[in-house]
Amino acid sequence: MSIKSRTIKVNKDKSLSKIQYGKKDIWWFFQWLKVCVDLEGSSIEFNQANKNRQKSSTKHKIKITGWKEIDLKEIKSMKHHLKMSDKEMFNYLNKMFNKYIHLFGDFTIKYIKSSKDLVQDDNYFTVQIPISKNRAEIDIELDKLKQIHKIPKSEKSRAVTFYRPIKHKEMSTLYKVWLRKNKDFSWQGKSKRLNNSEIAKQVGYKGFRQVQLAYVSAKNLIVNISNEVFPKNTL
Repeated sequence: MSIKSRTIKVNKDKSLSKIQYGKKDIWWFFQWLKVCVDLEGSSIEFNQANKNRQKSSTKHKIKITGWKEIDLKEIKSMKHHLKMSDKEMFNYLNKMFNKYIHLFGDFTIKYIKSSKDLVQDDNYFTVQIPISKNRAEIDIELDKLKQIHKIPKSEKSRAVTFYRPIKHKEMSTLYKVWLRKNKDFSWQGKSKRLNNSEIAKQVGYKGFRQVQLAYVSAKNLIVNISNEVFPKNTL
């Protein structure tokens, strides 16, 4: 299954950018990246049983090794994901989408209204074009500029490439399970940490076993995104 290219509006001045992923895809990336950033330095534990049904555990310490184009310190400085309200999460995701949309698309010409709109990426070079110039003159002069300043042609396309297409229902369910396993929720009038059976009822699973499997998948997802792989939920 492949993701079709699409063109979407990325800001209020109606500039257009060709991207390979939808807005929800990119939102899910930043939602799980936030989880990963908040957990950096801690360890995620995995329980397993051997052939003799003896249980053992292994730990994966979260250390983010990639995503150099993204300001992870800024993400870390925001409220912890377990304490965010739905509105706060929405504002965070929207901010990240608008700031980093260029990392997910094939590079296109951008209209810059002010210096703050400049993309900090070596794949771009900045020029000023008089509005009196016609298309032919612009093409000729741009070619001359690239030759004079020895600007090489780059084959770079997307800075962020997903491991496979995003399944939004899967991402949503895994995130709901992750939250309910790690924070207190209101259940029958009380605030408490839910057990697997209670979580199953809330997320629409038939039994606690599905919750256990989903929680392992969520932890796998976090470990993988720390190693610059998303959205892969197996190790």
